[in-house]
Amino acid sequence: MQLQHIVAATDESDAGRQAVRTALDLASRCSARVTVLRVVAVEAAPRLAGMAQGMSVRAARDEEPELERLRRWLDAGVFAGEQVDRLQLGIAFGIPGIEICRYAERNACDLLVLGRKRHSPMMRLLLGDTADAVARRSRSPSLLVQHHTGSIRKVLVALDGSDRGLIVLDQACEFAAQVEAGVQAMTVEASPANEPLHLAASLPLARSTSLQGRVRSTLSRHGLPDTPLVIRRGDILERVIGEAQEIAADLLVTGYHRGGPPGVLEAGSTARRMAHAAPCAVMTIPL
Repeated sequence: MQLQHIVAATDESDAGRQAVRTALDLASRCSARVTVLRVVAVEAAPRLAGMAQGMSVRAARDEEPELERLRRWLDAGVFAGEQVDRLQLGIAFGIPGIEICRYAERNACDLLVLGRKRHSPMMRLLLGDTADAVARRSRSPSLLVQHHTGSIRKVLVALDGSDRGLIVLDQACEFAAQVEAGVQAMTVEASPANEPLHLAASLPLARSTSLQGRVRSTLSRHGLPDTPLVIRRGDILERVIGEAQEIAADLLVTGYHRGGPPGVLEAGSTARRMAHAAPCAVMTIPL
């Protein structure tokens, strides 16, 4: 993950405001360029009809008012006007969860930054969840921030011990090295029901012992301090969220399988539930 182009997708909400601020903070630490993208929602049917006729649904003249609106919002609610002039602004029309990913691919985006809002299960069923839709579709890592997210300095990486899971660690270390953040890796071992306390504190499984060495090697390769792998036992979601709270992590990094249906996050994969429940920002690495 070489951070050269960061795209901050915003919808002019508090979380969207923070997405822009976070993107700028990261860019200043790794000399990346930033594009602020706003997607103007339009119905899918007219868009498809326009494409069928071989015509663009929105002409360049339709973009100008939206660009000016975005520029005014940034100027009034995010930072001073002279900073706006140094940014690249982008407008897309369509369904946000689709158009954000389309824009990122067409413009060689290395990292997507989006605001993460807390919705009730019913609201997510009715309105959908853009952050989840982007994380499921994006080929680039997605950084989901809340309105209270601060500067990212402490990164927690959740690993499952698999070879594919080490892709997550490698990407997290590459990111941390570029923005000068610290990395703490952790894994959660399964704990049988009604396991006696004295067994719960026993030696780690062979998987975790092997993982310790691979974590140390990866940290060293990226020039990061050698921090011991944290090993917990029990429910994965509960332990990862608990660890993020205990160490006051600024960012939780987890693998995210691309594809899959939308819907209630609590009924989805552990990674999707983790992205919703985490007390800090979340970075999803596409698997």
